[in-house]
Amino acid sequence: MAELIVTAPAKLNLVLRVGPRAQDGYHPVRSLMVALSAPTDEVRVSIASERRVECAVASGAENLAWAALDSLEEHVGRRLPVSVAITKTIPAQAGLGGGSSDAAAVLRAANALHECHLDESALERVAVTVGSDVPFFIRGGVQWAEGRGERLRAARAPEHLHLVIVDSGLALPTGAVYEAFDRSPSPALPDTDDPTPVNDLWQAALALKPALCRVVRDLRSAGAHRTLLCGSGGAVAGLFSTLEGAESTATRLSATYRCWVAQPDTR
Repeated sequence: MAELIVTAPAKLNLVLRVGPRAQDGYHPVRSLMVALSAPTDEVRVSIASERRVECAVASGAENLAWAALDSLEEHVGRRLPVSVAITKTIPAQAGLGGGSSDAAAVLRAANALHECHLDESALERVAVTVGSDVPFFIRGGVQWAEGRGERLRAARAPEHLHLVIVDSGLALPTGAVYEAFDRSPSPALPDTDDPTPVNDLWQAALALKPALCRVVRDLRSAGAHRTLLCGSGGAVAGLFSTLEGAESTATRLSATYRCWVAQPDTR
């Protein structure tokens, strides 16, 4: 086996509760994370004489996949040269986890191609050193995440959950959103797993990009019974009880936005 082509899914934080920033500079979270059927990236990984990472958004050492390979090589104690080509569909700085998903896909592929024989638990331990969301994409499905997002517990997706994911075109760097979040007092994290959709970063994102309101209005007027900021933004999800309603809305909004009909990917 000399090459693998891996599909890297987006994610939605169906619940994202954020606590005050800790002394280590990170914010503790309690989040219900859901892997999505769309949008997805394509990650092509092949055996090579030297490492290469090519991506229209960020190539070489600027791509999180490069850091993932660094961590994997450190863990196994040998070089694992691969050539990585990432075809992006998941928008950048949209809160959908595209970079973390690509990194997890590269970890899986390099592990298989170079016959490292790491199981999922070992890959998750490597993933923790790469980024907070990367362990989730190793495990996938539906998970409650705590800590920085790296402590995972299996969960179930709500029934009849159909989504329209809208790329607002309003890029929101994660660091800037959390800085805006820190300008207001934040309550302690709840200690129960309440699956009611909520995102504590909404007001912070809205302060930086007020035009997000237009996306919300468009989704609600098209029939979404609830809207939700995706992660730290700037994509927005519309929640629907039927697939037909989601498909109809996506069709209506496609003249204005890039959007996808999505469901939980529980494979």
